[in-house]
Amino acid sequence: MKILKTLPGDVDFQFFEILPQLIYDVSVLHLKQPESVPIPYLMQCYVAIENEIPIARLSLYLNPELIYDGKQTASIGNYECVENQVVSRELIQFASQEARELGAEFLIGPMNGSTWENYRFSSDHNHPNFFLEPYHHLYYKQQFIEAGFKSIGNYFSLLDQEVVFKLPEVKKKEVYFENLGVRFKEVNLDDFENTLAEIYTLNVKAFKTNFLYTPISKLDFIEKYLKAKQYIQAEFLILAYSSENELIGYYFCMPDLFNQKEKSLIIKSIARIPDEKYRGLGNVIGHKIYTRAQESGYVSIIHAFIHDNGSSAPISEQFSENKFKKYSIYGKAI
Repeated sequence: MKILKTLPGDVDFQFFEILPQLIYDVSVLHLKQPESVPIPYLMQCYVAIENEIPIARLSLYLNPELIYDGKQTASIGNYECVENQVVSRELIQFASQEARELGAEFLIGPMNGSTWENYRFSSDHNHPNFFLEPYHHLYYKQQFIEAGFKSIGNYFSLLDQEVVFKLPEVKKKEVYFENLGVRFKEVNLDDFENTLAEIYTLNVKAFKTNFLYTPISKLDFIEKYLKAKQYIQAEFLILAYSSENELIGYYFCMPDLFNQKEKSLIIKSIARIPDEKYRGLGNVIGHKIYTRAQESGYVSIIHAFIHDNGSSAPISEQFSENKFKKYSIYGKAI
């Protein structure tokens, strides 16, 4: 086995790109949604090759803003590998050594450079993938553990199959916010780029304490999320504005395009500014989302990718105890 170093644009980057087609059954390849190799923070891509055939790959990222436990942290992303512990261990150890030489003291994965990109491994495949949920071989997490990694963060997705809002007191909260001059409206997709600029400003305030959070530029954020416009139904991206016309909260939802059996809605992101006078705003917007989902014939709602100790966990857990998907991210000192 040899390890090839490559980068996007190189002639031999084809070995990196073709690997998923070689190690996944054709029946699940449609679940392997296109995964970018983001250039910011990318140090190197590696491909393990045996008999001129790629058998494993990963990318190494060094994000200067990514600090874990006080240590400069690198990340392994775009990981794919055959089911062979010797191959995975050798490739990961090779990347670990390269990360050390770059000055990193800690290594996490999977993460394509930051939490704005794909990260986390699923714990099981007991339920079908939903739209935008990464798909991979389940043995990957064991390959990371065998290479010395331990879980450093856990996440879950909830499935609510009742689509019934369970907080009657929310009506009083809605009146409270209306008396504060708060306005609720759905997104105007004809002005989506300007709305993304507002969401970016809010996210900087709302997400800065999130686990493994690192900043993203406004330009990169807008460019990334403009791609989601084609999947958005305006009535399910609800925005809350203060009396000063500042965006103070939102729910970002989209239909589960993978679910052909029933209408299912994915709550992808929830955010509000960290100001105590707006406490409960998420529940008020959530009530509006649930009401619209019922009226539109949705029979299930997925609360997606919630950190166990994240600020949105208490909101989502009020609707269901069915944590039907679990995920983890792994790390080790190097």
